[in-house]
Amino acid sequence: MDIKEIEKRVLSSFKDSTVAVFDMTGIGQSFEIRLSAPDLKDKSRVERHQSVMGLFNEELKAGSIHALSIKYLKQ
Repeated sequence: MDIKEIEKRVLSSFKDSTVAVFDMTGIGQSFEIRLSAPDLKDKSRVERHQSVMGLFNEELKAGSIHALSIKYLKQ
């Protein structure tokens, strides 16, 4: 999975969001997502995290994504 695929998945799931994805190791296994999404505004930190991580369950279980860090930006 690459940065563009991650961005596309996040943007398609959270309308009107702003997202930036960074490959933290340069080999496409550890990513940081910086996200501002109105859909997540009223959720707790844990619920926001679960919502985003859930988009990548298969990749995380299969090991194609080793690590995923999520940072939420204020709107």
